[in-house]
Amino acid sequence: MAPWTEISQPRQLPTWLKSFSWPFTIVALLLLYAWAMAGVEFNPLLIFQYGGKFFELMGRMWPPDFSPLPHYWRPLFQTLQMAILGTFFGTLMALPLVVFGSQLVVRSAWVYWPVRLLMNVLRTIPDLLYAVLFVVAMGFGPIAGVGALSFFACAIIAKLTSESADNINPKPIEAIEATGANKLQVIRYAVIPQILPAFLDHTLYVFELNVRIATVMGYVGAGGIGAQLTTALEWRNYPQVMAIVLMIFATVLLIDLIANRIRDALVHGVIFPRALRWLGLGVVAGLILWSASSLEVNLDRLIAGVGYFNNLVGAMRDPNFEYFELAVQRMIQSLQIALVGTTISFLLSVPVGFLAARSHTGVPIPLALVFKQVPNTIRAFPELILAIFFIATFGPGALPGVLAIAIHSIGMLGKFNAEIVEKIRKEPVEAIQATGASRLQVFRYAILPQVLPEFLALFIYRLEINVRAASVLGIVGAGGIGSLIVEAQGLRDWGIVGVCLMVIIPVVMVIDFFSARVRKRLIEG
Repeated sequence: MAPWTEISQPRQLPTWLKSFSWPFTIVALLLLYAWAMAGVEFNPLLIFQYGGKFFELMGRMWPPDFSPLPHYWRPLFQTLQMAILGTFFGTLMALPLVVFGSQLVVRSAWVYWPVRLLMNVLRTIPDLLYAVLFVVAMGFGPIAGVGALSFFACAIIAKLTSESADNINPKPIEAIEATGANKLQVIRYAVIPQILPAFLDHTLYVFELNVRIATVMGYVGAGGIGAQLTTALEWRNYPQVMAIVLMIFATVLLIDLIANRIRDALVHGVIFPRALRWLGLGVVAGLILWSASSLEVNLDRLIAGVGYFNNLVGAMRDPNFEYFELAVQRMIQSLQIALVGTTISFLLSVPVGFLAARSHTGVPIPLALVFKQVPNTIRAFPELILAIFFIATFGPGALPGVLAIAIHSIGMLGKFNAEIVEKIRKEPVEAIQATGASRLQVFRYAILPQVLPEFLALFIYRLEINVRAASVLGIVGAGGIGSLIVEAQGLRDWGIVGVCLMVIIPVVMVIDFFSARVRKRLIEG
């Protein structure tokens, strides 16, 4: 099951969507996009004019220089270890939030709503901003990356799994309660067995994300292969940059492949033999111990880091309001970057989704399998790396951020669009075909009404994600509020960071709220 939705069956176009005044809607959208494109200075002619520099840059990177490969293995392993420990600690932190953030488990609003609020606040803070804060609190190195990934993993796992917990069967809970069992026993025997598959599924999903994020955290000083990439970029050693990027690409692709196979088995209810389950637990425990020992996780240092982090949070509680207006302006630009980038990716991913679908489209299966790998390949490149390449092509500014988000988002949108097309109901298609309708008419009247609501819901969900991504791309010079955050870090003025958080958190929470409501109406009709 995809983490972005609980959809089990494609639906027809909702009545409320059909009743929209389309002329008014089109005019409103045109005005919105004109405002957004002006804000990011989006100019297709400029892209075509200077786009050749991008391929020139790629040419300077080829052939990749793998001669320092022995020096890259250790940072690459550090990256994986950061992701492993970050996901592990994140799951431990998320579990109590999941339990106490479910209305079926905790019926007291005084407990439920504060826990939900905490989960939402944690989720609004972008991953790289966590990394910046932990590097300041704990110093340079992978330990800071582990702390950042832990909080990021906790936020995502808790949010996704608590939504699954709200939909579990209440009857086992009522049966256990009827025996006089206490709350802990109810959780142990009636709640955890039901949410465990979803919890594991979401944990694997977040581990995939953490691997991607960990590959670029070195850019802000959190260690791993990202630190090697940063050094190679600073020295303009482009063949080594390409070698490192290819290593990152291969690692992310392999992790995605393995994790997706396990997640598919969990979603489809595959029951693994007991011996295989124990072997899996042993492998996971071994990876956690290997990561902890290699990164030299020190309890005293962690405790000291928590103390420094508390001091840092205290400094941010005294925001520098002189920068409030500037923070709002930069956040508006982040919203514009996310909107334009997500829209471009949506327009490009729709044909990719149809071409990658193995049913209902008439595309030969071998060709569909080839296109199926396009989104998977694109997803392996983090936005930050793409942004760095586009900055080298077009210079600093919002345009590289737009292009980075647009290209990276094709990966997720194309993948899920293909899955949406593959599961449409065949009855309407066969009924239209029986009338002798052309292929275009079948698409217009039988296929499009089924897939469009889910395409739009997926677009809105991706826009929600990209708002957070756009708010930190400025750390590398790609516009938005992230540029103000990195300036504040250089000045050690945490009051400015506090103002930025005051702007980011409510904006992202409002977008999340309305995004969830709109997606629900789109799917439920």
